[in-house]
Amino acid sequence: MFRSSTPAKDIVLFEMVDRQSDEDGKAYLAALAALSARSEPAILIFRVAGEINQDHEIRKQAAAWFKQKRDRLGMFAKGLIRVDEGHHHGDGEIHSHDADDPEQSNFARMLPFPVRHVASLDAAYDLARDWPPSDS
Repeated sequence: MFRSSTPAKDIVLFEMVDRQSDEDGKAYLAALAALSARSEPAILIFRVAGEINQDHEIRKQAAAWFKQKRDRLGMFAKGLIRVDEGHHHGDGEIHSHDADDPEQSNFARMLPFPVRHVASLDAAYDLARDWPPSDS
């Protein structure tokens, strides 16, 4: 399931929980497009849990979107918080990115804003509320 919402004026929540259908993939790409139409930057919260089997083509398109928008990302996002509740890719192993240090991943280094990692949605909301103002 993919779902996007705006729980606060400056928070955008993307939830990827369990299996991702073709419709979920299309909704994810549409949510990215909507994000780039924002006039005020928001904190992005990515919640990931369960069996994530997102289509390879959707992952490629999302990665391309982030690459293409890299120079403009700071205009509609001021940071990303990943909530990793434990997930797997159909391989039977539960993955948590605590050990992988998602704040130093290639993806995080590509982004023009900070990436943080927390274990719960409540912690993400707390961190988003206390997010330091941007230097712009």
